Amino acid sequence: MFTSAFLVSTPGRGLEKLPKPKNVFVNSTNMRHILRWSPVKVPVGEISYSVKFQGEFERNHKKTWVAISECSGMTETSCDVTMDISSDVDYDLKVRAELGNITSKWANLSKLFNRKETNLTTPRLTIKSNGGLQTIDVSDVKKNINARIYYWEKGVEQQIMNTSMDQNPYNIVLQKGVLYCFRAQLFIPEYNKFSNYSDPVCELVNGDSTSEEILTTVTTVLLLGVLILIISLYLTWKLFCRTHSAWLPKISTPSISSFDNLRVDVMSEEDFSHEYCHVVRVLPQSEPLLSQCQALTREEKPDCKLIQTVGQTTS
Repeated sequence: MFTSAFLVSTPGRGLEKLPKPKNVFVNSTNMRHILRWSPVKVPVGEISYSVKFQGEFERNHKKTWVAISECSGMTETSCDVTMDISSDVDYDLKVRAELGNITSKWANLSKLFNRKETNLTTPRLTIKSNGGLQTIDVSDVKKNINARIYYWEKGVEQQIMNTSMDQNPYNIVLQKGVLYCFRAQLFIPEYNKFSNYSDPVCELVNGDSTSEEILTTVTTVLLLGVLILIISLYLTWKLFCRTHSAWLPKISTPSISSFDNLRVDVMSEEDFSHEYCHVVRVLPQSEPLLSQCQALTREEKPDCKLIQTVGQTTS
């Protein structure tokens, strides 16, 4: 015998029976019902489990049990029976362990379960303000579970208002510019069952957007647009600098290492001082050449001899 798991075995015959699961109970929170039990331990193999339920009709009239297909041959030690417990009557549930062809006895609830016993948790509250419209989101609001919202102007707690909601989120129109506080509570009307209150959440009811806010928004958008344009132009210029050599190839020009080697044939002022100039006078043939030569200076007379010679020849 394997005492720690209550597994009975005999030499040469293998396992003969399995112990049934223990601590079978229903954990019900916010109308969600989960059947749980303690695992059965064996030295070899893996244990699986199967679950059945019995409502008031099956128990009193049909004397039968209904197998839950989603919880047949499962290895987990919990089973969601929310869809099977569909009315406000008492239910019985049972589970057994299975290892191959060997099965344990059925283990039942210690007492019948009614979904009215479900526990409601403290809700979480979220407020979003849009002008005078307050959007309130309360967790765990669903079918059969509603929420009651309490709200008041901060500092005037004696004037608490409340409203009920059966859908999520819920909208309330309040006075603008006032600081309001909110808290919520889950409840099931049919069972007169309530949860604890949530912690208060205080929000200032904002007004509509003012002209200054609109101007600030427009200015911000324009500045962002200008900044994006400047960045785009800068990136375009950088791209052009990187690729312009491919678009506009360079044309090579002759290089001049030094202007000292250039020869410029320009006469200096000294060159003109050595230039010889002769005075040539054209005289009519009727005028004697001799009289003209006598009027010349001493430096000009040597040249006059040549002129006389030319004049005689022409005459």
